[in-house]
Amino acid sequence: MSAENQLTEPENQNDSIRPKKAFVLTDEMRRRIVESEKEHRRYKRRERRFEFSRISWFWDELPNEELYRPPLAERRNTRQEMAYHRFRQMMSWSFWSRMKSGAGIKLAAVGGLVAAFIQAAPPLKGAEAAVGPLSWLLVGGGFYLLAVIWFEWKCPVLLKRTLAGKEEYLGIEGRRWLLALVEDELRRWWGVKPYDLDVGGIKPESYKHRLALDITRHGEIPAYGGFGEFASARIEYALHEYAKLTSTAIWREEFKPNEFQKFMPVHRMCPRNMPLRNLHLSVMNESEAEMAKVGKEGDLVVRWFDNSLDFQSRLPTPRNLVVSAYAEGFIYLFRTDASALTFTRIVAQWQNTMRPLCRLTLIGLFLASGGCFLRFVFLQLKILLPNLL
Repeated sequence: MSAENQLTEPENQNDSIRPKKAFVLTDEMRRRIVESEKEHRRYKRRERRFEFSRISWFWDELPNEELYRPPLAERRNTRQEMAYHRFRQMMSWSFWSRMKSGAGIKLAAVGGLVAAFIQAAPPLKGAEAAVGPLSWLLVGGGFYLLAVIWFEWKCPVLLKRTLAGKEEYLGIEGRRWLLALVEDELRRWWGVKPYDLDVGGIKPESYKHRLALDITRHGEIPAYGGFGEFASARIEYALHEYAKLTSTAIWREEFKPNEFQKFMPVHRMCPRNMPLRNLHLSVMNESEAEMAKVGKEGDLVVRWFDNSLDFQSRLPTPRNLVVSAYAEGFIYLFRTDASALTFTRIVAQWQNTMRPLCRLTLIGLFLASGGCFLRFVFLQLKILLPNLL
């Protein structure tokens, strides 16, 4: 036995000092590295464009997001941040709704009074005063009327309902109408996320990757449906704002049943194949409050659930989506008129920069109306001043 051990010891020593296989960088690896670097540079260019370009500020339909911003060294400075918010406010639906409600009507009334005064004064009027200036006033009024009609047609319904500022009694039907408008806005934030087989191949033994391969073998695309990190953060901030305005206690149940934590919005980073999520909003009952030893009966509880992989063809589209299947329990925020109006105003602000092309058309119509009115005033003064002097 000792001789055999003596013979095997050198062999073991030779195995231990045997050089390991050297790492070889293949052409496929080089190609993937080059592609990833190009993709990263494109991402940085897009990020910089969204951060500093006024054109991107205008065409960005989503509300301002503070959590998912570039690093501090790549962000806008204080002066640029002020310019960003001022520009976004001036290009928003709520800003131009003032022209429809008050300022535009006052300008039209003043213009009508000026025209009536000049046309009624015999020494001041003439053939030129009767045709030229009033034609511009008529064209300006037509542009203004078109702008008002365009606003009523294209402004998002939830935002338009909030801008009206009516505090009338809603009742059950009115609250259900507001809930339907809020769910329709949440439909815009719901999305589909395909599963990346290349990334999932890092752990080929995982259950999700095997399921994705099985779906692929059937000729389909594996995908998740639900709310991503941006939508989840936006919903959580809306709930947190609602809790502050209504003094409602909200708790989060995430890790273990009946273990509640004080609800606060969180910054959630989602890797490439992280599942999208569903929201479940419920009311804490008496037994849950006794078991958890926090909160009280009637407090709200927020739960997030990861969705499973499915065939992309089986997932709903935004047109036939049932939002209550992915965001359950929002009915608890619409139990009273006050709570319904509060949460509706919070969500309505998300629509302030929607439909940039429609907003551009609205701005063009209002500016054309104002330009015609200024032309009318200029022509009237051109006729009036020589007669006075």
